[in-house]
Amino acid sequence: MQAAEFSTVAAAEQAAAELRRLVADYVVYEETADAPWSEGAVPAPLVELGRRHGVPWPGDAASRFLLKGLFSDEANVLSVDRLVFFWGGGFDLGGAWLRAVLLRGLGAVQCTDVPRLAVRVDDPQARAAASGEFLVEEDYEEQFTTTADDAALDRALFAITFERDGDRVHLTFDDSGDWAFVAMLPQLSGDDPALRAPARGPHASAVDGGGALG
Repeated sequence: MQAAEFSTVAAAEQAAAELRRLVADYVVYEETADAPWSEGAVPAPLVELGRRHGVPWPGDAASRFLLKGLFSDEANVLSVDRLVFFWGGGFDLGGAWLRAVLLRGLGAVQCTDVPRLAVRVDDPQARAAASGEFLVEEDYEEQFTTTADDAALDRALFAITFERDGDRVHLTFDDSGDWAFVAMLPQLSGDDPALRAPARGPHASAVDGGGALG
């Protein structure tokens, strides 16, 4: 899953609209190209996305998105306040190239493909409990863990931390809990969640005055 944080809701909505345009263009590409899934195919929508935002997209098979099915069925875009999420079928869509578009062309303040979110609330314990109840009701009881142990974040693929003045409770999700995490995202609308990604490393990018993206 690709996740990006923007400085304003308006900027996030603009980025989400651009990603939805990409999805629409990619659907047309799959429907009309002579051999859209051939080994040497270079998807024009990805090349055009990079051109629109000043990021040279690789013109080779490595630029392909990986999905189990058709883009029209699998690709998803979701904006939650200042955050934008883009995913499909459990696969990384776009990798470092897409994060470069989000950062350089669309103004994200940081991006990652292992999102950990922080949400300031009045009562972290109560909010985490209510969120857990929601996930159980949605049949995701095996896909998340509620914990106050900060070390659990290192073992999680995704995480949501409810916090206030040093009081923190985490909902953590491993690689089998991606749908539970996705189910929680709309529940955070209006809470202004922030992206807490690793400062550096293979899964995070941040604006740092010219450092490498990836």
